[in-house]
Amino acid sequence: MLTSCMLVKDNTPPAITNFTTSSTLLSRTNISFSADVIDTGSGVDSVVFEIDGSPLPTSQKGTSVYVANWYGVYGSHRVTVLAEDRAGNLATKKESFFVADSTPPIVNVEIPKTVAVGVKFPITLKIYDLQSGVESVSMTIDGKNVRLISDTLDWTFSNVGTHKISVTAFNGQGLVTTKNFEISSINAKNVPPYAQCMKWPDVVKSGKSATFTVYAYSPNGIGKVNLKFGNITRTLTVNSDNVYTFVINIPNVGNAVLQATCTVTDGVGIKKTIHEDIMALSKNSTANVIIPKFSVRTAVAKIPFFVGTVSNSVKVSAMIDGIPVNVEGSFPKMFALCHLTPGKHSISVDLNGKVFGNAKFSSFLPPVKIVGISKTSTELIVEFSEKVEAYANPVFELSFGSTSTVLIDKKDVVVKGKTVSFPISTVPTSCSIKAIGLRDIYGRVISSSFKISESAK
Repeated sequence: MLTSCMLVKDNTPPAITNFTTSSTLLSRTNISFSADVIDTGSGVDSVVFEIDGSPLPTSQKGTSVYVANWYGVYGSHRVTVLAEDRAGNLATKKESFFVADSTPPIVNVEIPKTVAVGVKFPITLKIYDLQSGVESVSMTIDGKNVRLISDTLDWTFSNVGTHKISVTAFNGQGLVTTKNFEISSINAKNVPPYAQCMKWPDVVKSGKSATFTVYAYSPNGIGKVNLKFGNITRTLTVNSDNVYTFVINIPNVGNAVLQATCTVTDGVGIKKTIHEDIMALSKNSTANVIIPKFSVRTAVAKIPFFVGTVSNSVKVSAMIDGIPVNVEGSFPKMFALCHLTPGKHSISVDLNGKVFGNAKFSSFLPPVKIVGISKTSTELIVEFSEKVEAYANPVFELSFGSTSTVLIDKKDVVVKGKTVSFPISTVPTSCSIKAIGLRDIYGRVISSSFKISESAK
């Protein structure tokens, strides 16, 4: 009697259901994605979420639920979940969404801490919003509204005392920032030397001229004001209105970040120095990005880069490992904000949709350590240096004597962020405790041990 069997090929892709995105979609907040993936044929082989075509770290939660997280970036995006079974069948689902601006404008004001009565000084506003733009700015001085024509306002106080300056800015999404400042007006003989960059260029171009305007004041009079930019040095002497303007012909340099340094020397030789980083473009360049060397030793990184362009309309974006990340700062110095896992990464910076800067870097995170042990009447509480999670049984191994051990399972453990607790009734008076089923949020297994008699309080 002969029997035969026929191999039936799996031609059915995995089923993707319950594909969801966080209900709240705001920039600089965690956005989560989730989907149920089931394959009753050959079985699920891999599942990954992509944001704008770049893969996100994806993990499995339970038997069929897959999840990923992303630190939201303002603007329109698309998330895709891709699931492949062991027979090579691929299923995808896509969803477009918009991330709203969650950050109000950045407001900075440059003023002296003290100023002489009757002396004119500048109030310089530095307000920006890279996401939805600055919509309006208002200012009050000692409770009275002040008309703003430009970002620099000349002011004079006629009486000795403390004065209050308040600046309010709205962005295009209606988010508001109000910052308050104080300045003291005192008799002239007590005012220290003061210097302020009034109008300095964000970017200069080789072969062109650039103007640097400095405010400088001292009750002892100004001896000289010196400006150094690259290998160029210029000096001006006393000016009755305390405003010093330098016009410098920029030499033929390559794309670089140069420091402009201004040193004010008053009439008795007391010096005050200020400086700013300025992007210099080569003669044939209209835009460039410079990413200086940097190191990352934290989970949340702030990666610096410099942007220079002659265009008046600039949109800057950055990606880490192809994934969009938030950008903050003001020209020319900016920062890419990201959450990093340990290992090798790449950063790219776009200006108006074109990549101008690339760099590779490594992120090293120190191992998670136990930083504290405490007891209550019912619990033993272990505190770690970073967030942890229980991933396997047992979670802890307790050793006392030469051969005796007690195993603590997940069902008896409570994990809350950086702390893990379990019943004190399971802990011998004196023992060694070893973590064997814990890992950090990046999946690294935690291997820490301690002696309860020495560590617990």
